[in-house]
Amino acid sequence: MVDLSALFLAAAAVAAWFVAPAARAAARLQVRFAAILLVAPAAAAVATPWAATAVTLIAFPVALAVLALASAAGFERALAPSLASPLLAAVCLGAIAAAISGLVALALAPAALAAAAIGALSVRQFDIVRPAAVRGIASALCFLAAASAFALEGAGAPLLLFSAAGLLGLTLALSRSDAGVEEPPRRDLRAAAFEVGRRRQA
Repeated sequence: MVDLSALFLAAAAVAAWFVAPAARAAARLQVRFAAILLVAPAAAAVATPWAATAVTLIAFPVALAVLALASAAGFERALAPSLASPLLAAVCLGAIAAAISGLVALALAPAALAAAAIGALSVRQFDIVRPAAVRGIASALCFLAAASAFALEGAGAPLLLFSAAGLLGLTLALSRSDAGVEEPPRRDLRAAAFEVGRRRQA
């Protein structure tokens, strides 16, 4: 069962890689990076089961944090680097500390917060791009279920399956978000100045 779940997560990551270009430019790289990170627990669960827990403690919260940033960039606007960098650094440090010490809460707490952020950002888009918002909310719930499954059963099939569903669902949601959140075109100031000058001369 774990092997099939790992294969499903790997397939979802490959699909997310190819679907990501349909999202806004600011979110594409982040989605692809998160997809690569989520392959790590799948590979560890199959190849090195003894290290699967430590790998998941590092890769899972970082991937969710990156997906939360991708959601902000895809649904609304990208978070400023001065804020995104310290947040990612804090998540990485917590994940590494969790893997070293075995304190699972240091990794799952940031993961749960990231999943909640994905859900909140999706809810805000409900009246603008409802299908994408529904997919985003469902993905956030899948990630929360994955975190719960890991807390109860470790790096097993439920974690991998819920992660795969969340990754694919969020990628599809972001790929459909352009129409609703596309920024209005900026006015050509030179054309406006020319029009004002022409009216004054008239």
